[in-house]
Amino acid sequence: MSNQPQTKNQTESEFFALVGTGRKGVEDMFAKMGEEIKAVSTPNVSKDFDTWKIRALVEIANDDNLKGIISTRAGIFSIYQGIAKAATMGLQIGGQFPHAYFVPMGGKAVLIPSQDGYSFMATYGPGRVLKLAPQLHEVHEKDEFRIDDAARTYVHNFEPFKDRGKLVGFFTVLEYVDGRKMIPYVTMSQVEEIEQGYGNLTSPAYKKSKLDMDKKTAMKKLLKPVAKEAEGLAMMMALDDWQYTPPTEPIEPDMRDVTERMGDRLDKAAEGMEPGESQGNRHEGVGTTGAGGKDGVQSTPRTGSTSQSEPPEKPEPGKKPRDLF
Repeated sequence: MSNQPQTKNQTESEFFALVGTGRKGVEDMFAKMGEEIKAVSTPNVSKDFDTWKIRALVEIANDDNLKGIISTRAGIFSIYQGIAKAATMGLQIGGQFPHAYFVPMGGKAVLIPSQDGYSFMATYGPGRVLKLAPQLHEVHEKDEFRIDDAARTYVHNFEPFKDRGKLVGFFTVLEYVDGRKMIPYVTMSQVEEIEQGYGNLTSPAYKKSKLDMDKKTAMKKLLKPVAKEAEGLAMMMALDDWQYTPPTEPIEPDMRDVTERMGDRLDKAAEGMEPGESQGNRHEGVGTTGAGGKDGVQSTPRTGSTSQSEPPEKPEPGKKPRDLF
């Protein structure tokens, strides 16, 4: 029989019977509520909970943007709720590659997933469908970037110590556990349209680092097809979308499977952002290539260092690599 304590949802009054506010309140929260948080955490968190806890504590207590938040009861209680969510999803807070972080919003702290968090959840979370954690690659206007649809490979050339021009898009490689492979890409203009549509441009996270938010938005969009199959990733996207739901949007219970709900929501978010798709030309939308892929936009090739995926399979007759962006 487990010796772990029974866990329950803490009310605010019960919480503050044990925990104060300020930096000491954060320290008290981990000291007095640590076992409760550990009891609901995933194995990757619970097996080294002390390290996980210290990373989160250092990140929260030393973040100047959160000083005003942790000084109030509502603020520090929102930190506790976010920490509990991160633990139950197996997300790291703090460290070199955090899976999520806190930003102030409306007098409370909001847990925001990072691009690394999305990558982690798609590969290691509940219902995982990817074999390897996808990496986000930046494409600049002076780069050469081509995808071979039939071979399911890409070529990305650039001069590493020369000006690569402005950032024009992102891409990643999705390798599924069942052998499927996709190379989706998204243009910078579409990333910005998504952020404007969700109101992210005025968010504290966007003001803190525009590039980090752009990367997160890009990775989230590129993982759209994965979210329809991976339960953990769909849950994370649902959490992130909820944070940015406009106040005028009605909130009604939806009893469908979370992956179905996320698929519909992401489809709606993409409507109006891919004008070429309705005309049989998806050059301004997200390119999802691989077996049967057919997306691409043109650019002038450049030479330089090359990064390529797995050795190409025999291409189909008449299929040629395409220049993108």
